[in-house]
Amino acid sequence: MRAAVLGVLAALALAACGGAEVSDASEEPSASSASQTPSPATPASPAESSSSDMGGKGEEGDKGDERDKDGTTQQTEEAAPEPVVPAALQFQATTVSGDAFDGASVAGRPVVLWFWAPWCAVCKSQVPTVTGLADQYGDDVAFVGVGGLDGTDAIRAFADDVPGLTHLSDPGGDLYQRFGISEQSSFVVLDAAGGEALRTGYANDDALSAVVADVAG
Repeated sequence: MRAAVLGVLAALALAACGGAEVSDASEEPSASSASQTPSPATPASPAESSSSDMGGKGEEGDKGDERDKDGTTQQTEEAAPEPVVPAALQFQATTVSGDAFDGASVAGRPVVLWFWAPWCAVCKSQVPTVTGLADQYGDDVAFVGVGGLDGTDAIRAFADDVPGLTHLSDPGGDLYQRFGISEQSSFVVLDAAGGEALRTGYANDDALSAVVADVAG
């Protein structure tokens, strides 16, 4: 009887020890695994990712707008300055049609001033030469006729037969006096800077053509 009791106690003791060992073994791997396995990084939410991307693109877009604005400003700053009006073109007059004319309107390019009178036979003979030059160089050179020494109606009638020029009516001879003209037909040719390239009365057609071609470039 005593031997049976001891046997039962021994079995219970062994069972208790084995259970403790199993329990310890099961806990150790769990602790080791927890200490060695890093926790995964929390992924960014779609909203955060989208906000970040849009923020970067927004900055680039702003820079692009600034470049556009800078480009516009720079282009404005580089605009060509207004031409300086030379002394020779600082005058006002009236066209044969009654419109106001400012000499400054032709500043910055060569100008041919032709002083004529309606009754001048030489002036009439030079009409083909002058109109031909105006037709050939009119895009680069301003051609201005100054009709004087007669009434406004006669001046206008003569101008109607001379196309390609801006004709000024100068019945009182104000522009004649301003430019020092004492005879007709007379020419004053100005270069683009307002300097005199030719001043002559009864100009030879070939000489006039050569000077106009020279100032036209």
